Amino acid sequence: MEKFDLVVIGGGPGGYPAAVRASQLGLNVALVEADSLGGECTNYGCIPTKALLYPSGLAASLARLEFAKGYVEIDFEGLMDWVSGVVESVSGGVSSLLKGYGVEVLRGRARISAPGVVEVEGVGSIGYEKLIVATGTSPARIPGLEPDGDVVHDNRSILRLRRKPGRMLIVGGGYIGVEYATVMSRLGVEVTVVELMERLLPTMMRDFSRVVERRLRSEGVRILTGRKVESLERREGYAKARISGVGEEEFDTVLVAVGRKPNSRGLGLEGLGVKTDSHGYIVVNEGMETTSPGVYASGDVSGPPLLAHKAFLQGVVAAERAAGDSTAAYDARAVPAVVYTDPELATTGLTLDEAKKMGVDAAETRLPLAALARVALEGCRECFAKIVYERSTGAVLGFHVAAPHASEIIAEATLAIEMGATVEDLASTIHPHPSVSESVKEVAELALEKPIHYILKRR
Repeated sequence: MEKFDLVVIGGGPGGYPAAVRASQLGLNVALVEADSLGGECTNYGCIPTKALLYPSGLAASLARLEFAKGYVEIDFEGLMDWVSGVVESVSGGVSSLLKGYGVEVLRGRARISAPGVVEVEGVGSIGYEKLIVATGTSPARIPGLEPDGDVVHDNRSILRLRRKPGRMLIVGGGYIGVEYATVMSRLGVEVTVVELMERLLPTMMRDFSRVVERRLRSEGVRILTGRKVESLERREGYAKARISGVGEEEFDTVLVAVGRKPNSRGLGLEGLGVKTDSHGYIVVNEGMETTSPGVYASGDVSGPPLLAHKAFLQGVVAAERAAGDSTAAYDARAVPAVVYTDPELATTGLTLDEAKKMGVDAAETRLPLAALARVALEGCRECFAKIVYERSTGAVLGFHVAAPHASEIIAEATLAIEMGATVEDLASTIHPHPSVSESVKEVAELALEKPIHYILKRR
């Protein structure tokens, strides 16, 4: 039986960075992956959805221009084939990276058969000194709404579509649901979104929900909040859905996007004494160490928020701990999150309510961005930026923005929070003009009551 210093189970954002970092530190590393390298993000989540949003967004932006003649028609099958190519390219890049660092990649499902031993399906047993579990999450299932890959889909099987839907039902108004609603409506699909809670994006701030609901409705998306799909009758080529308060309707495509569940079962963790919480997420400390010595967990399987960029850092911390660095820790003061709708919604740090619940004397300033030059030329009337800060010190606690390219500016606010920067620091930092990044400076100036491009209301 071949033995490794470190075995990593899972080749996604929580796994492959761990393998790379451990190899850089001189460990002999094996990585076990049951599916495709890159994990959920590369193959079914972050990358394919953004690949869908990019060309459909270009076409939608052109179509909105007053002087545009006609619109850009997108071939659906060609688009989906192109997305598959992008995914394969990114996954191939992960493979090359691991090969370049000398990581042994083993394909197959892994199970811990005994302490220090991992059984890899189709390969055999391998030994380890240290172990990192980075198995991620899978789409949650609703009884009666299980995907069949034909009419009813989850975020994985939907990528196999090659015929454009006519009428599409999206069950779930979280980030996956609203991103697919954005894509499909841009492509001319008649979309209905059903969300059990009272608003879309129910775990995010209401301002974000209002922005995305207005935009989706303006693009013809039908939004049914406070409703649920009571039953689904599958027929050949379509399904009949009974929606509470609405009745029975027919759809040729159904996407179920109602959350995630951790891939922690069936790994043999109980034999190592690894503790999981009530939802099945692996319990870890700041060093990504589990309750079993020498066993670590990183990425989505270690709990929310379920974000690839958070998993990257956690994987590195787990690898450094496994290599003997007792100081390595995951202790992020702010974790940025983005929903890639139109406009993009980006958030980092605390909301005002969260800060107050922590006992902080905090304040919040909100700046409409419709007059910001770069935002104006992209036609976003409902865009805004919001900054949360401590009253006494001016320390930045949170930043939240709805704007084009919000994903490209949220890291600045995250860095400000991590470094303990103040509102004054942001206001005195020169930003390029015209750019969406100016929203950071402008909202900070407004918080200090000395805005240059905003008329301050007299008290």
